[in-house]
Amino acid sequence: MQACSRYTFGTYSDDELALMASPLPKHPQLRGNYAPINFEAVCQDLVIEGKVPEGLSGSLYRIGPNPKFVPDQGYHWFFGTGMVHAFHLHEGKIDYVNRWVRTPKFEAELAVGTSLPMSIEIDPETGQLQSDRRNGLANTHIIWHADQLLALEEGSHPFTLSPKTLDSEGYGHYANGLSGPMTAHPKIDPSTGELHGFGYMSDALGSACMSYHVVDQQGVVTRSDTFTAPFAAMVHDFAVTRDYILFPLFPLTFDFQRMEKLGSPFAFEPGAGAVIGVLKRGAPVSEIRWIEAPVCFVFHYLNAWNEGEQITFDAIDFSVAPNFPNADGNLPGFAEAQGRLTRWRLDLETGVIERTPLLDLACEFPRIDDRYAMKLHTQAFLATASQRQRGDGGLFHELTHLNLESGATQVWNAGLGNGVSEPVFVPRHASADEGDGWLLATVYEAPRQASSLVILDATAVSKGPVATARLDHRIPFGFHGSWRANQQVVLRP
Repeated sequence: MQACSRYTFGTYSDDELALMASPLPKHPQLRGNYAPINFEAVCQDLVIEGKVPEGLSGSLYRIGPNPKFVPDQGYHWFFGTGMVHAFHLHEGKIDYVNRWVRTPKFEAELAVGTSLPMSIEIDPETGQLQSDRRNGLANTHIIWHADQLLALEEGSHPFTLSPKTLDSEGYGHYANGLSGPMTAHPKIDPSTGELHGFGYMSDALGSACMSYHVVDQQGVVTRSDTFTAPFAAMVHDFAVTRDYILFPLFPLTFDFQRMEKLGSPFAFEPGAGAVIGVLKRGAPVSEIRWIEAPVCFVFHYLNAWNEGEQITFDAIDFSVAPNFPNADGNLPGFAEAQGRLTRWRLDLETGVIERTPLLDLACEFPRIDDRYAMKLHTQAFLATASQRQRGDGGLFHELTHLNLESGATQVWNAGLGNGVSEPVFVPRHASADEGDGWLLATVYEAPRQASSLVILDATAVSKGPVATARLDHRIPFGFHGSWRANQQVVLRP
């Protein structure tokens, strides 16, 4: 039985099809469900096991690397061309569509039929290498803000897509006024609708220059300032409270000379130290205070809040930087490359930082009920792995709900060898209690070599999906996603 009543595939020339059918290079991040798919499709009226909850109406968007053309050498999963997958839910039915994000880089590759390097320019005055902020990969996160669907990656400006068809609209008005790139992890204040973002290496590759952006709820850039950090590093995510902006800087440093030896200019260098930049909201960037922090690495933050000068944030801590080499040329050990949910407490008066483990499970992709962003939260949702296998590439096979007040967990196991995506929380209704709603995630089912959308009751995760919509193809492992309601969700103060 097919998963949907109507599958419509994109059309390609014979030459394009021949290129897409070329064997992939032998690379660990091009095997199994890391391998890209070679088509775009529309699937109407998916076959659903169970029942879509009444009132769950909107779209789940997922994004990740899916290169149409793969370089013969030097591939890294993080640098594959972005593809968006959308599930549109309405009146108990689910439609699906996927599209490549047609950045100028993608269109140029399509024209020549091969992979092309990132666009780099040399400043004739300084000799510095500069990235084209409107010619990126658009592969890391996708959000809805200011009535715009935005595909994000940390080296470029936001790229706008049509919310229904996923047609590419380009680097539009939303990006005007930005100094440097925009992070893939901006924070939206649920009380104001403001979006806070940042960028690193804002003026040139390898530079310690960073930027801080504020975009209002209409999509107008109201602030975009630059400042100099203590050292140049990859800064994937940051944290925002009602009163403070936090710029954590961990020692995933940048050095061009590493390319030949390590295959990457980025490497984990513990000797560089770690710091957290703290900025009072509304204050000039000249007032950023840099506070020494424990050496580790963090890709993602769950949430942050403050009570006066006591700042708390929850993060996924790694002892090394997974997916990157160490500065000595060695690769991180399997046991080291496991993240743990950890609570950080920063006392601004003393500068003292305390860390407390919250969950003894390998985990990543933490999410909250977004109505509680920037203030105290009590519920967390994560992708976890109670079992790990060597060679699984960091595969997570469970969805976990953690009650941070009681420490109680509920876990749904998709099966060892299968892979779950980041869980996205949707409130049951606008005035529902924190954590009362639904979890949406995609699951790669290894035995079927195909993927499904699962919907779980967030208050009863261990009971498993209340509805499962199966596709006839894989959704390759990706990064992040978000929900767009068909009716506006009321902002919470």
